Parts: sequence; C-alpha cells; structure tokens
Amino acid sequence: MPIQAIKGIVENGKVRLTEDIALPENANVLVIIADSPQPTSAQIRTPRLANPRQSDDFRKQIAETGNNAGL
Repeated sequence: MPIQAIKGIVENGKVRLTEDIALPENANVLVIIADSPQPTSAQIRTPRLANPRQSDDFRKQIAETGNNAGL
C-alpha cells in the first residue's frame, strides 16, 4: 500500500486539504496532528483503588527496630 503525505487545515471542525487532490469515496486515510500543543508540566496521577473498602489492606504499619536497624 503506497503512502502519500498531504497537508491540511482544520476549519469548522473538518479537515480541508491544502492541495487539490481527488480521493476515492471511502478511502482510508491517516491523520497525524503536526503541531499539537505540548503539556506544560508533568502530571502524576494518584492511583485509585477499584474497591475503596479495601483501603485498610494498604494501611502503613510502623515497626520499631533497634538502633541503626541492626547494623
């Protein structure tokens, strides 16, 4: 399958090709967004439990050991 790159512009929510090209009806096309904005900062999401009632299974326990953890 040959691949051809053609530029386009989005107008009123639809892609308009900037070149005059005839495509057959129901032609398969692949659209790649060339200049999409990059996120300004990293997003670190907090994991969520599927069942919040299991939250007690993940409760931290503090165990004290001797000085320097046995070193």
